Amino acid sequence: MDAQRDRERLLRRYIELKRQAEDIEAQLEAMKGEVFVAVTDLLEQTGGKSYLFEDYEFSAQYRRTYDYPPDIKKMEDELKALKKEAEASGRAKIKSETGYVVLKKSPAERA
Repeated sequence: MDAQRDRERLLRRYIELKRQAEDIEAQLEAMKGEVFVAVTDLLEQTGGKSYLFEDYEFSAQYRRTYDYPPDIKKMEDELKALKKEAEASGRAKIKSETGYVVLKKSPAERA
């Protein structure tokens, strides 16, 4: 009986922490644009590549995305299909496997 209560307590704590993490992530996401502008302004003013603030170092990074021509997209699709085929046939070998928990509202709670 104690083991069951411990597991339930563990699951309740996990749910609560996930909720908090979602709330914090939403707040961070809402701030990203404004923080990026502030950091790039500070870097421009100081001429530096990073800005030290309260034992943290801020820098601005850029990630580019590309739109590839149709011939390359076709090759990517062909490669994906070949990979799936190799996985299904067993020619591809599992390099690693990681277990994880998926947490989502039950269908009754979503409505």
